[in-house]
Amino acid sequence: MSQQVSWQILFGVKATCCETCQKQLHPIKGEVCLKCGRSLQQIDARFVQGKHCTDCVRWGERGWTDVLIQNKSFYAYNDFLKKILALYKYRGDVEVGRVFSSPIQKELIRSYAFIDQVIPMPASPERMYERGFNQCEVWIEGTKFAKDSPLKRMRNEDKQSKRSRERRINRKEEMFQLVDEENVAGKKFLLLDDIYTTGTTIHHAALTLKQGGASEVYSLTLCRG
Repeated sequence: MSQQVSWQILFGVKATCCETCQKQLHPIKGEVCLKCGRSLQQIDARFVQGKHCTDCVRWGERGWTDVLIQNKSFYAYNDFLKKILALYKYRGDVEVGRVFSSPIQKELIRSYAFIDQVIPMPASPERMYERGFNQCEVWIEGTKFAKDSPLKRMRNEDKQSKRSRERRINRKEEMFQLVDEENVAGKKFLLLDDIYTTGTTIHHAALTLKQGGASEVYSLTLCRG
């Protein structure tokens, strides 16, 4: 078969989130950091500077101000989402993750009509071998947003989740590489990922696109850690 079998393919049924699970999701609302989308109401006032969180201020101090325009996230990362993402990414339960396809696609249509291309965050060859699928590609499969990515991820020696916060932020090695430079220059891109924690992965992906001539890079993530 040319595509992965799902309930939608077999019976025409779209995966949806039930009311019980919906109540365990915590949408990010109210005042947020203008750069990373983190709720400013949920963090100590000491870590807020104006309209930005101190994490984003530090990114700016390290010279990354113009790399990523803005990130937006749907939900705050909590124990429930941690469990759901574990089922989705590490245990191969694709239908669990597919319940987020509809809200993500609606947001892309509603807020990012100006974007030239949506890029699901590339997975390394090791991760693709382990999982058998890219969790971010699933969310836009079969839509006009699904296009060949100009970006690929390099081989990685360990998972980001296994690194300390400091190691993630200060990593030096190259994480991404362009595979289609001709279709990058002058364009606006949106990176689609599952979680924004320190912002390291998204910033490095955005940097690679910017170095290839991209005019603007945004990101949309399912949750904000």
